[in-house]
Amino acid sequence: MNRKKIAIFGLSIVIILSLAAQPALAAAKYQWKFTNIIPAGQIYTEYFNLLAKKVGEASEGTVEVTNYPAGELPYKGTDLLKTCSKGLIQMAEVVAGFVFGEAPLLALPDLPYVALNEKEMDIFRRTAKPYVYEELKKSGVEPLGIVSYGPRQIVSRKPTNNLGDLNGQKIRTAGSLQDAYIKLWGGVPTFVVWAEVYPAAQRGIVDGIMTATLAIQQSKVYEVCPYFFKIDGPLMHQYICVNQNSWKALSKKHQENIRKAVDEWAKFWDQKVMHELDDTALKEMKEKGQIKAVAELSLEERIKTRKELLPQLKEYVQKHMQPKGPEAFAKALKVLKLE
Repeated sequence: MNRKKIAIFGLSIVIILSLAAQPALAAAKYQWKFTNIIPAGQIYTEYFNLLAKKVGEASEGTVEVTNYPAGELPYKGTDLLKTCSKGLIQMAEVVAGFVFGEAPLLALPDLPYVALNEKEMDIFRRTAKPYVYEELKKSGVEPLGIVSYGPRQIVSRKPTNNLGDLNGQKIRTAGSLQDAYIKLWGGVPTFVVWAEVYPAAQRGIVDGIMTATLAIQQSKVYEVCPYFFKIDGPLMHQYICVNQNSWKALSKKHQENIRKAVDEWAKFWDQKVMHELDDTALKEMKEKGQIKAVAELSLEERIKTRKELLPQLKEYVQKHMQPKGPEAFAKALKVLKLE
């Protein structure tokens, strides 16, 4: 072997040894599984992926969060509070209505027509928050944020311009308190599982459907119910939670950073979900002629609905949200100057 080949060989050995001596990129110390109620392919999945990324960044690489859309892990939406508290998953979207049997107080901000605008809803949420967070902590999770899906609206088979037009209409609801105000308005609450809603409206089993605006567009129920009645009904709140043991394993610094990241993400979610998605969906359906007419529940009608509904809401909270619910609700009503 001549000198040139020896030199090249020697240099190659030096390079290989130096590369081998380099430390490997450090893997995250903790791997968190995160799941929610939304199947893959929906726009919400992008938002949850962003949340997972933001939490990882806030932990400075200590935590790697992987979002598993609904159906990718063997847990249903009704399981997520329990599975997160047990550490089977480390992070979850806990939707109040899905875990009502375990933690009914989480649904307090879902009560319809207590808050009639964003300012009032912010007051309602902030008043309920300490009570709700206490309930979640007792369940074995650390709550990091509160957000919600968009308000429920009604689409009907026939023109619906005011509450008088709802009289006698069979409106598909999810049951419970939704039934209460549909009855107040003279409608007939009718439950149909979501998979059968379209054919039920097509055959006249129901005259109208209550759901979120984006769901109206994505499910194409406007084809059978083209008249949009904007009632700005109840929200569906969800809580971003972390398993308590997983949370306690983090430094105070990383806990603080993650809380801030979730707060920022919640602002992004509210802007997208509570405004842009629904507004864009309705605009597109109108422009394409999929929605024939849009009417809106007047402020006067909403105030009247709230007044008539409050006694039922108090009774509901008294019955279903013990022991802290009545106290929390009374405080919220006082702050909102409804009592």
